[in-house]
Amino acid sequence: MKGTEEFEHKVLYKLWRNTCFGRGHMLIDNLVNGFPNGEANDVHNAIDQLSHRNWIVKKPTKHGTAVYINTNYRHKIEQELKRRYPYI
Repeated sequence: MKGTEEFEHKVLYKLWRNTCFGRGHMLIDNLVNGFPNGEANDVHNAIDQLSHRNWIVKKPTKHGTAVYINTNYRHKIEQELKRRYPYI
């Protein structure tokens, strides 16, 4: 089983790659779709932990709950992602 931190980085990377900052957001269902079926629960746990740390914000929409990167933590998240993914 992979660590929660790895899933957190993957979730943040997917949101970063799709420029989900503030106004741009992504539905949680679409965020989970890019991962293998067996990892869906781990991705949901990572989303909940990132939300508790305020790194991502949950937003209710008419299509379901969406998430986006909290712009107050954008530079810290960028540093974390550059450490893991140097090509950002």
